[in-house]
Amino acid sequence: MEYDTLTTRDPCYPRRLLVRMKNEAPTLYFHGPLSLLDRFTMAVITADMTPGQAMLATNDMLFKIREYALNYLGPWHAVMETEIFRLALDTPTDPERRRSVTICTARGLARENWDNFLGDRFGYEGPFTGFPQKEEFYRRARAEELLWLSITEPQQKRFMRQKILFRNRVACALADVVFVPFAEKGSKTLITVKQVLKDGVPMFTCQYSDDKATDVNKDLFALGVPSYNRKTVGKYLESLGASVDASPPFVAMAEPVRQVSESMPEYIVGARQTDFLAEQKRAVRKRGRE
Repeated sequence: MEYDTLTTRDPCYPRRLLVRMKNEAPTLYFHGPLSLLDRFTMAVITADMTPGQAMLATNDMLFKIREYALNYLGPWHAVMETEIFRLALDTPTDPERRRSVTICTARGLARENWDNFLGDRFGYEGPFTGFPQKEEFYRRARAEELLWLSITEPQQKRFMRQKILFRNRVACALADVVFVPFAEKGSKTLITVKQVLKDGVPMFTCQYSDDKATDVNKDLFALGVPSYNRKTVGKYLESLGASVDASPPFVAMAEPVRQVSESMPEYIVGARQTDFLAEQKRAVRKRGRE
């Protein structure tokens, strides 16, 4: 795709990166409306394989988070990330399109395109290629309503581990708040979390059990990351500046884009969860991220 370049000397360069990353702030390559970064932005990062307990806790919390007019920002690679990516595009629950999407890709933008982006995340064939919000994704892509960001040299196609870690840190530094559904010791996500906390970015997670010492997110709690639930997360987001009444970033359409049929239930449980995770593991192995 076509792209533009932002250096740290450019007056349009995001001030948050300069303040939080200082001399580490990178050159940015982008395609789409930079104005989305002026909206209240929630970055999302999570480990590749999120346990079922964390998925359930996250899904429950999202029933409240989805009420807010947010700019959702992330790499959108891991299982739970793709579910939140879909939520951000879901027009039946957001007919005025108050949610917007920013995509932080590890691929150089000259080598990135819509089909490759979706193929890397939902597969190039198989049951997950026809996810319900696919038509809305393409509509926004055609209408230039998606913001694409990359720190990778434009012609570079191969994902480099160090680039991915730094890309995730940059994505978080651009946000008002970071949501981490799950991270465990030894994961790339926990490495990023430690650095983002040093950068001074607000962050939160979810809690599944009553005992933080044995909860699936115990490694996040050990770092001091706070947890919220469906009843409390709204007040937290509002304390940071989020609003349910913010205007849509673009002119709203009269009707939501038709959603394709969805075979996956809203809560991925039981045997279906096992099948879903197995398919995702195969996809992760195929693209060589583990």
